[in-house]
Amino acid sequence: MDKKGAKGYWISTATVTNPELFAEYVDKVGPWLKEVGGEVFAKDTEPQGKERTEGANLAVICEFPSMRAAVGAYESAKYQELSKLRKAATSNGTFTIMEGMDEATKLKRAMGL
Repeated sequence: MDKKGAKGYWISTATVTNPELFAEYVDKVGPWLKEVGGEVFAKDTEPQGKERTEGANLAVICEFPSMRAAVGAYESAKYQELSKLRKAATSNGTFTIMEGMDEATKLKRAMGL
């Protein structure tokens, strides 16, 4: 975990079934994300769902400074409480935490290696 220069990511898709409750989640999770060093990297309300994500009307990627930060944020008591709102406001949700490419891999790609 935590390859040099590699960021951590949350990747989530869902079908929002309760927009008001989901708006409450967004209002609370946004400031909290900033507190833990995360930020919304990409968001789409019309994603092209494939392979068990068909019908999703939301896809979000959140970026963290490291894999350790991404996992720690997800496992924190605060996010576990906030996630109850997300889960209650959505259906067919997916959630993955992954590590991005490290600096050496990025450099090799840039050099065409």
